[in-house]
Amino acid sequence: MSSINTGVNRPISPLLRIDEVAELLGCSTRHVRNLHREGRMPPRIAVSERIVGWRESDLEAWLSSNKEGGSDV
Repeated sequence: MSSINTGVNRPISPLLRIDEVAELLGCSTRHVRNLHREGRMPPRIAVSERIVGWRESDLEAWLSSNKEGGSDV
């Protein structure tokens, strides 16, 4: 993975599209949309009017916190 200098000496986390998020979570894209709509996952990032994604680092932190808390995705 290449890193881009953000001025804070850390690489930018890649953005995952909805199909990649569904694969990571092991669920359907519809379930990802439902989780987002219900506010049960990290906020998505708008790249443009039609392109949105989730930061991989936000999803990893969210998954880790759900494992510790015993919450289902």
